[in-house]
Amino acid sequence: MGTHNRIWLALPILVACTGQPPAGTQIGALRVEEPPEPPSDFKELDLRAAVEQAFDIAGRTTLATAWAGHRATMAEGTYNCPNVWLGAPPERLANLDVGDDEILPGLAWADQCQNPGENTFRGFTYWETTVDIDTGVGDRLLIGDARVVDDNDQVLFEYDGEAADGLTGSDYESDVVVRKLSGSLVGGDVAAGLRGQLAAAWATDGDIDLTLEGAVHLQSGFGPADTRALDLKVSPELANLPFWEPGLPRYTSVRFDLEFDNDCALEPLGYVGVRGNEGFWFDVYFLPKYDREEDPARGGAFPFEEIDNVECDGIGTAFIRNLSLKQADEEDPNWSREIQFDFAAILAALPRPAIEDFLFPLQELPTQDPTEAQ
Repeated sequence: MGTHNRIWLALPILVACTGQPPAGTQIGALRVEEPPEPPSDFKELDLRAAVEQAFDIAGRTTLATAWAGHRATMAEGTYNCPNVWLGAPPERLANLDVGDDEILPGLAWADQCQNPGENTFRGFTYWETTVDIDTGVGDRLLIGDARVVDDNDQVLFEYDGEAADGLTGSDYESDVVVRKLSGSLVGGDVAAGLRGQLAAAWATDGDIDLTLEGAVHLQSGFGPADTRALDLKVSPELANLPFWEPGLPRYTSVRFDLEFDNDCALEPLGYVGVRGNEGFWFDVYFLPKYDREEDPARGGAFPFEEIDNVECDGIGTAFIRNLSLKQADEEDPNWSREIQFDFAAILAALPRPAIEDFLFPLQELPTQDPTEAQ
């Protein structure tokens, strides 16, 4: 992804072991000695739709989303609000260790001001871009802790984090560490903001190519309205949740440890999870990342040891907060823990920026008094 500084994620590393896994060994989900009962509505939930929405959220938790809000913010700027620098802003405004003596510095704004349009800028952003239109290769970097609101105190742009992404032909890759992302950057069910970290890569040239690793929390939640009643005899999982109420979005967060390899285009390796508003994780596992015969300690560890279908067919197996649902599946002919997915359609729906989106023309910067341009 080019030559500029990269932002790498501090994600968990699984330590290899040998022999059969002892009781409690896990890959991904946890197994506890005294597992709780699953949520009372778990058979009523559409986990296929929830997981598909999780992929949609992942597709928007990229630098492309933050960059769009960043550019829209700069379009609202005027002369001296916000102040713009070549390179990093002064240390008294933002202490950043960015840039390289061998490459051109990026640009930045840092300020606490209100412009004639009554948009208020607070904080800073620093960005770099390299674009080659002829070859279709682009790289960019955005670091910031910024908040921009309009005259009604509505958030236009709020970004606190570090991100880098790149585009090569149809291949898109984004690394994001975000503490807050909201305002005009995203719409719909994530308008109130999100936080987390996500490494994502995919291609849109017709071939299955997808890697997702990380987790994202949505402040406003997502998914259908929660239809459970606050009756602890029916739904004991709602005990000790003072902020829960009927009608809340059913889910709050998503997490991924997922990738495709060259052996199966229909189904990835790893899992995707969505977190319920009561704290249970609804995880769907696909093909194991580790071969059961070559690496039985990890390939046969929980929860993969509970998965019957390990064929390349797009079928995932559901777990709920470390709980095996195999018995519930066997006892109820009208419900199944196995879920069919169309990953070709999921991949095709993921957004991808165009190479033109990586450009940041200098005339977009608020460096001229608009009254002098008339």
